[in-house]
Amino acid sequence: MLKLLLDTLKTFEGVEYLVSETKVRRVESFNIRQKSEMRREVVTTDIALTLYVDFCENDESGNQVNYRGSYSVDIHPGTSAEELHEIITQGVYAAGFVKNAYYPLAPASTEPAVQNHSLDINISQALESLQVAFYECDVHDKGHISYSEFFITQRDERKINSNGVDVVYTTYNAFVETAVHWSGENTGEIEVCESYRFSLDMGIDAAKAILKERVNELFLTASKKAEAVPTPVVGNINILLSGECLGTFFSYYRSLANARLVYQQLSTFKEGENVQCGGQSDKINLMLDPYMVGSTNSRPYDDDGLALQNHNIIADGKLLKYSGDTRFASYLGIEPTGNITNMHITGGTVSGADMRKAPYLELVSFSDFQVHPITGDFGSEIRLGFYYDGTTIVPVTGGSISGNMAKVHDSLRMSKEEKQFNGYKGPAVICITGASISAVV
Repeated sequence: MLKLLLDTLKTFEGVEYLVSETKVRRVESFNIRQKSEMRREVVTTDIALTLYVDFCENDESGNQVNYRGSYSVDIHPGTSAEELHEIITQGVYAAGFVKNAYYPLAPASTEPAVQNHSLDINISQALESLQVAFYECDVHDKGHISYSEFFITQRDERKINSNGVDVVYTTYNAFVETAVHWSGENTGEIEVCESYRFSLDMGIDAAKAILKERVNELFLTASKKAEAVPTPVVGNINILLSGECLGTFFSYYRSLANARLVYQQLSTFKEGENVQCGGQSDKINLMLDPYMVGSTNSRPYDDDGLALQNHNIIADGKLLKYSGDTRFASYLGIEPTGNITNMHITGGTVSGADMRKAPYLELVSFSDFQVHPITGDFGSEIRLGFYYDGTTIVPVTGGSISGNMAKVHDSLRMSKEEKQFNGYKGPAVICITGASISAVV
């Protein structure tokens, strides 16, 4: 099908294109307690086509403006040559009505993408190994794993465009969803759900170790939540954040450094200027890492087929440069970094132990922690936290946190210890002031 599509495209003069072929092989397992209820294998091939048509029009002042229209469509594997010709013809016509400012396609790279090594993983064997390691953690008297779902995916990607790009790569990713039931003396039986995403590029043994660590943390969360009291009124106190919410917290800086938001005048970040506005905070260093080991977001090329490399975006709290895909980088007249979502954050100056010496409220689990990528407003309901009044540590639950990045990042403290959660690698715990805690009343 791919060859037929490319041959058909060559018959259309003046039409640029991007073709993405994705071959997926996925093994899935669904389990109740430790009993397998269903297992299946899914194999699919998807082909996506984007057509680009260039044209010119005069603006209100009579100046000629160049446009690049686009049209995207999925190609069914059984499409005939005649049907392909008709689809492309209609797509070219439709693209002529899309008036985007002109932008180039990703160029063919003469250098190999970062760490573009090939893996050879048997995903069926990987599934078996991960499940065995997973259920080795199910050994508690007061709690048990109620269910689990495993998805191990091999994805073969190929990107071809009319500008000379023709690249291939393979990823091996895992997704696990589960729930733990725990019986507390005062709360009765509670359930805590979690999901985990990670890449198998770290090796099966390392993946097993990380999965066991996360499941043991889930059991600990469930046991502490069963003991938790309602979140009290804490007043003006240090708030510590740890866990997966940190990836969302720091994504604010990655978002406002993106060329798309800059071009749309939604970002206030300026190259060469501080993004933390002074203060006594630890200074953020943000690097985009397209091939962070263990992340499901890692890949050697972006969706446009652009070869990816590491990029330092923020250093000592100052924006070094914008990041962006080929289109929006061209609008700003900068070199594209490609679309990279993996972040490595450094700059911590204190230990987690030192952060916990003074009274604090540490929040470790949320219902759905969110940060608005433009306004910086953040908040979530509190699933589990720990309140230290200077004498004792008490697990708490309920209530919520809310705040704004502009009011907290000038006092930000980050731990020297790092931890990774999928596409985030950085401080294991941070300390902020200026956020509001809504107690349970």
